[in-house]
Amino acid sequence: MSYSWPLIIVGFGGMINETIDRIMLLKLYPGTIEEAFSQSGIYSANYKLAVLIVLFIQAFRMGAEPFFFKQSTAENAQRTYARVMKFFVIACCFCFLGVTLFLDIWKYFMGTKRPEYYTGLKVVPILMTAKIFLGIYYNLSIWYKIKNKNLTGAWITLGGAAITILFNWIFIPIWGYMACAIATILCYGFMMAVSYTLGQKHYPVPYAWKKILAYIVICLLLFGLHQAFIQLDLNRWINRGAAMASIGLFALLVLNVERKEFAKMPFIRKFIKAV
Repeated sequence: MSYSWPLIIVGFGGMINETIDRIMLLKLYPGTIEEAFSQSGIYSANYKLAVLIVLFIQAFRMGAEPFFFKQSTAENAQRTYARVMKFFVIACCFCFLGVTLFLDIWKYFMGTKRPEYYTGLKVVPILMTAKIFLGIYYNLSIWYKIKNKNLTGAWITLGGAAITILFNWIFIPIWGYMACAIATILCYGFMMAVSYTLGQKHYPVPYAWKKILAYIVICLLLFGLHQAFIQLDLNRWINRGAAMASIGLFALLVLNVERKEFAKMPFIRKFIKAV
């Protein structure tokens, strides 16, 4: 119980970060009740597209935490955690590109009866970036679980919840559901940064941060370039071809940078040699 009770606070703070923005949107939006419900509906519908990356993160978390605890007594545990983090971020980047570059397809998963939902697609890249930060935080959080400093993790999560509540309280009346998306990325960015800073003091792990940040920035640049390309108003199949080309370029970049790492993997090694 002494080990686990702070994790209850972590879970409670996580629920605040995930759900309270839509409640506050209904209460704080300055328009009519109908307009507030419209804003909430648009935001919630587009939030579901970001869940596509959350499903991957949750699946990873369920498998990774037992693995992390098992590796904690190994001699090179920190190096293993660093490698897992790097490949986790690479996988998240592919998820990000796979959704954001094909929003013209994914939007139909929200249905076709309410095309007004499509006006909120601009929050999807923000929310997906926020979820990548959340996934990185899950990776980083292993330090306080191994070192039995779960109360520190609880304070980090509550700090993120405070950012969520305060930012939404101030900016929902001004920006509507866009404030909810920005609050989400600020919250998870804060949790990621603080967990990394404290973790390096108590349980140093040699994360490849230059590569990790480079991959995330390159993904965001590819998304921005694709959005600029769409403004040329070309055929939708040309736009989708450009999206596929962007993903292919990112794959080649990763393959070239991580060639030595991939060469150690049994199933990928043959492909590396062929290329």
